[in-house]
Amino acid sequence: MVAPIKPKAGPRHVKTFHEALALSSRRLGFSVTQGCPLRCAHCSVGAAPELHANRYASSFTQRIVDQMPEIAAAGITSIDFTGGEPTLMPRFLGEVSAAAAEHGISCGLVTAANWAIGDRQARAMVKRLEAIDHWDISTDRYHLEFVPLSAVERAFRLLQDAGKEPLIRIAHHEPIEFEDATLIDQVMRFAGRSVAFQPIGPVGRGDQVVVAEAADDFNWDAGPCPTTGLLVQWNGRVAPCCAPASHETHSHPLWLGNANTSRMVDILESWRIHPLIQTIRVWGFRPLREWFKEAGLLDGHTLRQRVCDQCVQWLRDPTLVEHAAGRAAELEHRIRLAAALKAHFDEPWLDLALRREATSYLNTGRWPAPTLRAA
Repeated sequence: MVAPIKPKAGPRHVKTFHEALALSSRRLGFSVTQGCPLRCAHCSVGAAPELHANRYASSFTQRIVDQMPEIAAAGITSIDFTGGEPTLMPRFLGEVSAAAAEHGISCGLVTAANWAIGDRQARAMVKRLEAIDHWDISTDRYHLEFVPLSAVERAFRLLQDAGKEPLIRIAHHEPIEFEDATLIDQVMRFAGRSVAFQPIGPVGRGDQVVVAEAADDFNWDAGPCPTTGLLVQWNGRVAPCCAPASHETHSHPLWLGNANTSRMVDILESWRIHPLIQTIRVWGFRPLREWFKEAGLLDGHTLRQRVCDQCVQWLRDPTLVEHAAGRAAELEHRIRLAAALKAHFDEPWLDLALRREATSYLNTGRWPAPTLRAA
């Protein structure tokens, strides 16, 4: 069993993959805009300067600030901001992070540090977003066309001086190529071990740079799903994670509603008890493949070497994903899943939901079925 996450704990404080999975149920993500001053060839979200109109409405800031007390009461300990380039929306970042800090919630940000080209501008940004503790500064061989490494280093050092926790996040080819390795060496000269790495994926414009690797029964990635928790996109639509599945635009059962019309705590609850999301979070994709095999649905489907690529592969087939959602929603499976969530992560939410359903059954004689429709 994983110990309950303590206040102020965030992704930087976990020491194992298991702890990271436990944190995902207490974490919110906001993808505030599709706009970005950069137009990198590998961008997983296809961000670009001309897309900045795709961003949160001004009223959305106050909507989230007003909900912060109940968000904190629901057990959220960490909020992260991404995009596009989230610093294009400084009001949203500043007001939401300040409200979160008042309730003991730590905040993190992913940025390309284009704001650190000059010293004065860089200092102003750090001061304006003083309630954000954890800064992931993205750089790689594609970013360097737009943001020089000197700006990345300036941002890193200014954040360190301000008492923040900066981390340089480097996207790379897999296997790592010479240009990637050279940049990693350069970054580690000033950042030391405050560096993280992520492979470039075949998502967004990245599908023109790399190709998803096929696998077989022996080397496919069965999971578990490394979700970081739900992600509120620029249009309010809520994805189950910030990984490649969040970039899919078609309707599927893993969408969780819209934050413009639903309370965040209700959306969070739906994530926490969602049978399919929690199945792959606990057990990975092996149960799904067994369900597909039993139903004779696997013909023509390629296995993938990365779990997130596997997720997208199956999400794009409505027959597969609807079948998986139906099997995951079966009462017997949800009872086993509720027990696993309590044992693995000390999470009571699905167990409590089943108890409410049982009470309803005793009162009405009918067992209420969960609703798993694409939002």
